[in-house]
This record gives sequence, C-alpha cells and structure tokens, in this order.
Amino acid sequence: MATELELKLMIQPDYLQSVSDFLDGICRQSASVQQSRQPTLNLMNAYFDTEDASLMQAGMALRIRAVNDKFIQTVKTRGSNRIGMHARGEWEWFIPSDNLDLSLLKEVPLPEALQNMSWSDELIEVYRTDFERQVWNVETSTTKMEVVCDQGLVTSPYGKDSICELELELKGGDEVGLYQFAKQLAEQVPVQVSTVSKAQKGVRLKYGQIEFPDKPLNTSNLLELAGYWYEVWLVYWEAMYFMKDEALMQPLRHSMSQLRACLPSELAQALAQLDRELEQQLITEEDLLLKNLAGMTQIGTTMLLVGQWLNQRSA
Repeated sequence: MATELELKLMIQPDYLQSVSDFLDGICRQSASVQQSRQPTLNLMNAYFDTEDASLMQAGMALRIRAVNDKFIQTVKTRGSNRIGMHARGEWEWFIPSDNLDLSLLKEVPLPEALQNMSWSDELIEVYRTDFERQVWNVETSTTKMEVVCDQGLVTSPYGKDSICELELELKGGDEVGLYQFAKQLAEQVPVQVSTVSKAQKGVRLKYGQIEFPDKPLNTSNLLELAGYWYEVWLVYWEAMYFMKDEALMQPLRHSMSQLRACLPSELAQALAQLDRELEQQLITEEDLLLKNLAGMTQIGTTMLLVGQWLNQRSA
C-alpha cells in the first residue's frame, strides 16, 4: 500500500499548450536525466460499484486501468483529510485481463461496511474515463514530483463530463516544494486548485449533486473554519464551470468573505484584493465572464497561497 499525496489543478483547454511549454522548459533547464518529459499515455479506467453506490458511500473506489495493453486493478480509499489536497490509501496490482480479481482485496483494510463482501456479486461498471496523459518528472532542491496533464472525458449512462487537469504527485521530499512549484506554474499559466477527483466526477453524473465539505462543529476554531470555507470556495469555483452557471459567483464570493474573516491580515488582504478583481469582472458580458475568469492567474496563485498556509498549520 502507498499513500498518494497530490495537488490537483484545474485548467481550461485554451491553456493546455501553455502549461506543456512551461513544463518542457523546466525540464530543458535541468542537466539531470531524472528531470524529463515521459512518453504520452492513452488511458482507459473503468470504475465499479453497486447500483446503490455501496463503495462510494464507504469511501472506496475500485477500478481497472488499461494502458499499453496492460491491465492494472486499483483500490483507493478516502484516507486522511488534507485541506485542498488529496491524501489517499492506494493499492495496485497487475492483472491478466480486464476482469476484476476480488481475491486481491484481502490485502486491503476494507471499511467496516464492506468487510463481509456481500456487495461483490452486485458490482457493475458505473462509469469510465478515457483521457490522454502527458507526464513530466520534475525535481526541485527539496522535492521530487510527477506532474501529469490529463485531458479527456468521464462517461456514464447518465451523461459525460470533461477532464482537463494537472496533478502534482509528491514522490520525494516535502509538500512545501510541491506548493512552491505549483505557485511558480500558476504565475505563468492560469490554473486553479481542485478537490474534485475523476471518481467524484463520475458519481456526480448519476446524482447531479455538488459535494460540499462538512461544516466543523466547533465554529470557534478559526483554523478549522478557515479550512471549511477554503474548500467551499474551491467547490463553488469548480461547480461554476461544471454547471456553466455564472450565478454561482455570488455564493463563491460569499465563501471568500467568510474565509477572509478567519485568516491573518496578509492573507486576508490578498483575498480582498482578489475579490475586488472579481467584482470588476462582473461588468463583463455574461457569455464572456467564465472565459475571462479562467484566464486570471491571480485566482490560482491566491488559492495556492491560502492552501499552503492552511496545510502548514494543520499538519
């Protein structure tokens, strides 16, 4: 079992070439053979669950990935909570075909609700993802990471959703370097922090619901409250593009206002400045608003600045 720690960044298709050029440039600047672009992959992932979503409700994802005529069975669990990041338990096995081998799950500490395996006879393919993956190995003075850029589709009987994202996965060192590199990238290319996984996109197609974090019971703890409002902000940003609904700018800015009240003055000022920039954008013609917002580097850099601060204090 490995613990996967990654930072996911949302990007619009218009900027894919820019991010590819940026990462190619980073690799060219290094004399290390460890820092380089890897072959591009075409990936298919089939996700399995029961009709009533037993695995999803228990915090587990089960998939088969096909890549280069090889099949990999993967289990991911919800793992520990990391503000604005994905930290999950992950188990992988090479298998001979695209048929599930559930005997391998004996190696996984299954959630209590799934331990009797009664659900195993009810599994169906609930959605799939097909995407192209560009891969770069990147090293900084403190961090080794794998950076991937995925573009494609999530499809299910209930519809489809686009995949257009970057994932920075920590391979060595600490997450401070992960954030520092992400901020360097975000200053050049407009990206935004995302907490929505491909599996969540697939589930969302069936239920049509946006998943919000649970509000902390102890609202007097400003750090917990800041973490909550930060993730609400990220959820509204991604939902605005999923639903193509500019009206979500109002609750998005409200979440920023609530977050600002929980932050130290320097970060609060940065958030206030960003909100003024967003307010200026509201005079834009409605059909151009989302496009213009997606091109603002200030949004992603501020998300990363606040996310790093929260993670450092929550560790």
